[in-house]
Amino acid sequence: MTDIPKLLEAKAKERNEKIFKQIMVLLATNNRSLNEEKYEEFMKNITKQLDINPVDQFDREKFEHLRFLTNSGANKL
Repeated sequence: MTDIPKLLEAKAKERNEKIFKQIMVLLATNNRSLNEEKYEEFMKNITKQLDINPVDQFDREKFEHLRFLTNSGANKL
């Protein structure tokens, strides 16, 4: 017999992951439809449900690694 609450929780997490991916695509294209306050609240709720801890700090090492990759032609097809 299946555990219905666990099944519903898994389905909700799957749906939230899909929404989160769609939001990332919209952000990448700078196509936000919510004002800043509502957007922050929405993202806080969805990341909490997905157990994602957003990093608000700038990581110099990752930035330099990205710069190295783009300067060496990793972004060219």
